[in-house]
Amino acid sequence: MALLQRSADAGRLLLDLVTRDPAFVRGGDLDPVDIPVFTFHSLEPRSFERKLAYLRDAGYQALGLPTYLDALFGRRAAPAKSVLLTIDDGRATTWTVGYPLLKRFGMRATAFLVTSAVHDDDAVSKTVGDVPESEWAPLVSRDESADRPFITWGEARAMREVIDLGSHTHLHARVAISHETEGVLTETMRRGYGEFDCPFVWIDGRAVRGRELPLGTPLPVSAPRLSARPAWRAAEGRFETDAEIQEAMRFDLGEARRLLKQKAEVDATSVCYPWHVDSPLARQLSAEVGYTTGFAGKAPAPPAISRPGSDPFAIARVGEDYVERLPGPDRRTLLSVLRQKLRRH
Repeated sequence: MALLQRSADAGRLLLDLVTRDPAFVRGGDLDPVDIPVFTFHSLEPRSFERKLAYLRDAGYQALGLPTYLDALFGRRAAPAKSVLLTIDDGRATTWTVGYPLLKRFGMRATAFLVTSAVHDDDAVSKTVGDVPESEWAPLVSRDESADRPFITWGEARAMREVIDLGSHTHLHARVAISHETEGVLTETMRRGYGEFDCPFVWIDGRAVRGRELPLGTPLPVSAPRLSARPAWRAAEGRFETDAEIQEAMRFDLGEARRLLKQKAEVDATSVCYPWHVDSPLARQLSAEVGYTTGFAGKAPAPPAISRPGSDPFAIARVGEDYVERLPGPDRRTLLSVLRQKLRRH
């Protein structure tokens, strides 16, 4: 089974390489007007430092979100050899690792926060820039801990010095789309990012997930909330109505904007779709609640990099592994990148 899975993963990587990844990933050049957008999640200090060093040494600069959007909308050209670094979820290492390293390298990034997961606390923890390497372990492992696996609002405000903030919706939700089940609740689904992989289920008239459910709870077949598929309400034996779908999606999108304004003093006009899944309704509602751009995953077709005139609610991104495939001295080989991706999967 493991061998079959690895073969399937390899097949998907190769298919994406040919049909969906930007040309520079395959060894081509980068068009001077193109600004690749890279996706990060949890940050490991040495890996993130190496990527930032590569960008610096190859003459690239990591833009702030406003500068990137000015270029995307054709208001003002960005400097040559620009990139945008995006960090999803607001995991603790966005602060403990991302903030000090970006500051040291004089670069910027954009963090898309799941606002329900941000700890409602003004506390600001130490970072890897504050302590010797022998004391990094608890700061790096916070992403997977039961205690504060995401940033605090205090950290969100402090990181604005080098990290712009956007929305990753309020709940990062999966919803049941069938009465049939697929798997059961595991321990990893009760903490940190793992909780997002647990779909909401209806119990006693309330939608709950993750730590609010007993281990071993059967989990329904699910889909991301922004897919606009109707949720199955088991207690009532029915699917959501169109009006209920719109209400739930509007709340998920709008509540994130409200909290970012209230807690971080940011007028967030960019949303990043959880699991890179959206729908025409998600784009429509995003615009209605005040977003002007939506960040997705890989583009479905070349050139695989969003340019002026591209759909602003379908901004293409590629994985962090390909930062070192940008043209430059000591460019990493494609084979070594693919091997690393397969080992991780």
